[in-house]
Amino acid sequence: MYRIWRFIIAVFYFGVPAWLFAQKTDVMKWLPEKFDAYHISDRLDYKGEALYDYINGGAELYLSYGLAGMTGCKYNGDGLPQVTVEIYEMTSPANAFGVYTQSRDREECEYGQGSQRSGDFLLFWKDRYYVIITTEKATPESSKALLHIASAADKAITGKGRRPAIVDALPKKNIVPGGYLYFHHYVWLNAYLFIADYNIVNISDETDAVLAKYGDAEARCYLLMIDYPDMIAATTALEQLKKEFAPEASPCKRPELRLEDGTWFTTWTRGKRLCAIFEGQSPEQMNDLYHSIE
Repeated sequence: MYRIWRFIIAVFYFGVPAWLFAQKTDVMKWLPEKFDAYHISDRLDYKGEALYDYINGGAELYLSYGLAGMTGCKYNGDGLPQVTVEIYEMTSPANAFGVYTQSRDREECEYGQGSQRSGDFLLFWKDRYYVIITTEKATPESSKALLHIASAADKAITGKGRRPAIVDALPKKNIVPGGYLYFHHYVWLNAYLFIADYNIVNISDETDAVLAKYGDAEARCYLLMIDYPDMIAATTALEQLKKEFAPEASPCKRPELRLEDGTWFTTWTRGKRLCAIFEGQSPEQMNDLYHSIE
């Protein structure tokens, strides 16, 4: 894992994108200055390299999805656990959704267009925004503040955005709830399903990609789908994947190959879309998933 994160940091080391200095969100002005015994004690407003210091090594995640700005605040009260609000404005709803899929592990619809709540944190996405609210310790007071602030932020974001179309194309049968990731930087494929230490399928800002888990823990497989700008790009990626990942794959349209570790692999294209199934437990499992893809 250390090697993977060192690789991630190296990818993003050279330069801070210009859109990092874009105009900040105004959601903050709708948050309460006070709530019960809580009050705003500090305001957060980070840009440029200062964001690296604040997030402490996690800035690459937001930069890879197109960060337009980050703002927020901290709530404190006498003897109460601190509550922190972070509002990330991304360059598009799709990117806000993508960051959200990196953080949640189950699907809830309590806030925004998708959320997850636990004892000491709450996160949601809506329109171009990804919101994280955390507390140092879950108490009745901090939990109440958490929900009140989340409701205020949700109401302040009046717009809504569409999920990427490729996500809606995922087969619903046997998918792990909350078990999919949307991205358009190859580093996240290699971090979550390591198949190569380079961009083996030519993922870029011009592609949409989704990686989803299917089956229970004892029979887990992964479906990768990528939309390219054109059919030529999809075909080029397909041939490269077969050549570099599974050179023994037959030249037929959809080879089914058993790998050395006993799992099954297959890949194919449909128009501008590349699909691949990794770590299949049987040819029957792969065929069932293949025929469920529209």
